[in-house]
Amino acid sequence: MKNWIRTITGVSLALTVSLAARAQAPTGAPPNILSLEIDSIKPYQTAPYDKVAAEYPPVSEQSKQTTHYLAMEAMSGPPRAAYLAGYDSFEAVQKDTEATRGNAALRAKFDALDAREAPYVNEVQNTVWHYRADLSNNVAGADLPHSHYWEIYLIRVRPGHAQAVQELAKLIRETDVKIGQNTPVAWFEAEAGTTDAYLVLLPMKSLKDRDTSLARDKDFAAALGDEGGRRLNQLVEESGANVENNIWMVVPAASYVEKSWVDADPKYWGR
Repeated sequence: MKNWIRTITGVSLALTVSLAARAQAPTGAPPNILSLEIDSIKPYQTAPYDKVAAEYPPVSEQSKQTTHYLAMEAMSGPPRAAYLAGYDSFEAVQKDTEATRGNAALRAKFDALDAREAPYVNEVQNTVWHYRADLSNNVAGADLPHSHYWEIYLIRVRPGHAQAVQELAKLIRETDVKIGQNTPVAWFEAEAGTTDAYLVLLPMKSLKDRDTSLARDKDFAAALGDEGGRRLNQLVEESGANVENNIWMVVPAASYVEKSWVDADPKYWGR
């Protein structure tokens, strides 16, 4: 994980309030503002990267930081680590950023860890997203402390065609509910760091949840019907949607989660 102060300093020159890569991890309702850091790990360097990444949470804990983050690593695609964090508002980001920027001792510790981790990383990308409750489904049904795997969709759309992908999201949600697949799904729209994109998060307790979803594909198609199927294909074409789908595994050792998460599953979180 990165020293988010350095990231904030550079971006805040262009924005009055900007992104922090360390923030309040979502509990219950999704955060209004979600920050996502993606570290591109060099091939065959995941093990040494993980050793350094696991040293960040103890620093945060010892410093009694009120900010939290959830760490994951990709099970598909190139080797990557992801760090998710959330805020209620950009104003909250600003307050947290300024407080941490003023803590020289903490910054020095993170700088030292960043320097040790750098040889194992090709690239770091930070993006910020805002929550779309109108596109999401059953977020209250998510059991985040026990969600050890996540399916994440990155959807890029043709500029000016956001309405089509939003209608597509609602059509999929309505059809899922119709067949009794009330899966918790949180949609976020790009705010900074990328454009014309949506992030879709599906927490899973285990990969068995993915098996269940696959088994219901026929039910979904039947409930959609011929007319619904034609409309779905039309919306995909109109939006120009380019979809990247990956499965991620939570990394407890590299996460700094709230005490309520630890209390819910202390063995898993190792604290």
